[in-house]
Amino acid sequence: LAAPYVVVALIAAAIDYATFAFAKRLAGSQVAYWAVFCSAVSWTMGSGIVRPLVNSAETMLTALAFVYWPWHPPSTAPPTYPANNNRASLPFSLCLAALSCIVRPTSAVLWLCAGIVLLINQPRHHRVSRTIRVITTTLLIGVIALATMLLVDYLGYKQWVFPPYQFYIFNVQQDLGTWFGESPPLYHLYVSLPILFTSMLPFAIHGVYLSWCTKRVSVEPAVVAAMASFMFSLVGHMEYRFLYPLLPIGFMYCAISTQTLVGPLQHIHAAKKHDDPEPDPQRKSIWTVRNIVLYLLLTNIPATLYLNLVHQRGVVDVFKYLRQEVASNNVSQIGFLMPCHSTPFYSHLHKNIPMWFLSCEPPLDKQQLDTHYWEANDFEQSPELFLQKIFFAHNGQPQDTQEESAGGGRLLGGFMDNSAPAPGQKRPWPSHLVLYDAMVRRIDHVLVGQGYSECARFFNTHFNGDSRRKGDVVVYCKNINNN
Repeated sequence: LAAPYVVVALIAAAIDYATFAFAKRLAGSQVAYWAVFCSAVSWTMGSGIVRPLVNSAETMLTALAFVYWPWHPPSTAPPTYPANNNRASLPFSLCLAALSCIVRPTSAVLWLCAGIVLLINQPRHHRVSRTIRVITTTLLIGVIALATMLLVDYLGYKQWVFPPYQFYIFNVQQDLGTWFGESPPLYHLYVSLPILFTSMLPFAIHGVYLSWCTKRVSVEPAVVAAMASFMFSLVGHMEYRFLYPLLPIGFMYCAISTQTLVGPLQHIHAAKKHDDPEPDPQRKSIWTVRNIVLYLLLTNIPATLYLNLVHQRGVVDVFKYLRQEVASNNVSQIGFLMPCHSTPFYSHLHKNIPMWFLSCEPPLDKQQLDTHYWEANDFEQSPELFLQKIFFAHNGQPQDTQEESAGGGRLLGGFMDNSAPAPGQKRPWPSHLVLYDAMVRRIDHVLVGQGYSECARFFNTHFNGDSRRKGDVVVYCKNINNN
């Protein structure tokens, strides 16, 4: 159980380091220290990135690629501008970008935006030759990355497949991502960005404004972020975690703002004009290092602690109980009468025990939207009728192994040819059932009639926007005398 947490901790640490190096290249050491502080205290980093999701790996690879990307210096950058160094390496940055695209194909949208900005802002001197070099390098690394991906997938699937194409068909051409929820067009603008940066968002906006006005810090990363956010808004289904790769950019501009408020940027100060007014040492300001640090800590750390230690902890705590039950040989099968993917499932059990949850797989064709069957919806609409259809009567197995299932499929000894029943397929009553308290009052009498009783209850959350997931996580156990 500890290994995934160690991995995501290392991923988060790599993002912190990349944020520091990225900000140092573009804005100097002082800004870099503020940027890594913003990254370290951010609730998004402390609660979102540390979850073992593919978005975390994508963000790490993207942040590292930002460090080596050839950002153009602003028009009035001083000779000591931090980005004027030899750290930029387009080939190495593209290699990291290619890995991020293999991990998550939508990352290609971000790098397409970065490539467009890079080509548009090419200096006039040797513009054609520079453009040709960028394109040829990109094509070469892209071909190598695609070949590597195809080979790895062939070794895994034992046939030639091209997942990005299927990803495009599913999420773009047919827009079947809306099966998981349809978002308004401006979702990323007024939901995702405020969630990602919360109390840092005003500083990030101020940092972009300062960079644009002074022309002494590059605004290219902000332009890339804006373009990518727009592109990601063209699909129907949006989640704030889709914008995780933009976190390092936001943290850098937040750092530019905070450093400017407490004192001038080092490289801007070095390029200060002779006729600029001197700061008044007697002038008092609320924008002190102490006040800003306290503000960022108080608006992020409590949220991080609450979300990690309290909010929705029941779906994890229940597995501690189930592992104990398995160790005591009290479990033969576990069923989850909950909205699908409510629990960490096998990742927190690590035992060879048959388990299943209500299916919610999306259709593979948009024409099937109206007729597609999914158990989670059927159960929510009519839980009692669903239980009658889905379970064998009298807790037994069918006498005829070819008995029809609730979804019209055929049975092979109670299950198909695997440990989990197919959607709508009949199954025996398990030894343990897990459900939310919101459903208990609707089916408690049915479960009691089948010989179940409540054997454990775990606090889950104080609030939840999904009415199906409200209340505690409740475990019902099959009475031994009723097996």
